[in-house]
Amino acid sequence: MLALRGFQGAKRCCVLIAVVCLLAIPNLALAYTTVELQDLKLERQDAALSMSANWRFDLPSALEDALLKGITLYFVTEVEITQERWYVYNQRVAQAERHVRLFYQPLTRRWRVNISPQPFSVTGLGMSLGQSYDSAEEAMGAVRRIVQWRIANATDYNPEAKQTISINFKLDLKQLPRPLQIGATGQSDWNIGFSKTQRLELTP
Repeated sequence: MLALRGFQGAKRCCVLIAVVCLLAIPNLALAYTTVELQDLKLERQDAALSMSANWRFDLPSALEDALLKGITLYFVTEVEITQERWYVYNQRVAQAERHVRLFYQPLTRRWRVNISPQPFSVTGLGMSLGQSYDSAEEAMGAVRRIVQWRIANATDYNPEAKQTISINFKLDLKQLPRPLQIGATGQSDWNIGFSKTQRLELTP
């Protein structure tokens, strides 16, 4: 049993080393991954302010290869609502995070997506919702899709005040194993992100 565990540990190390070596090879022909925010809806429902939207982006082939080699990818959406004040700085009204964990299970040939309000490096899988999918495209659909995500209390919204909402989305490199964090830094395939700030107005 100890020998088997040692073999599995060595195998994981070999996978990490192989992926890091691939990342170390620069590919200047690859461009920054374009991310678009579509179908954004900000709604007030009962006691909550919710957000629905779709992220539109294609997963670079380097990341697809990493997933098939057993590397887990993490995506995070961050929302912050602020209210303008005539003195000093704007006031933060609300803040929310949505962390998504995507990985491939070779034994079952299925894809797994977990969603958590906090980084998985902090909570593990204890507070997450998870679902399995038969294909990578189905799993990526779950990664891209946000449905009635609670981002604030309904009382945080003040239509009489000037409030703004900042929406940020990225591939979270900080939750990758340390060797991958170093190898992915500066690589265009791993540079997936979106940032936007706009006036907070509820969808009619």
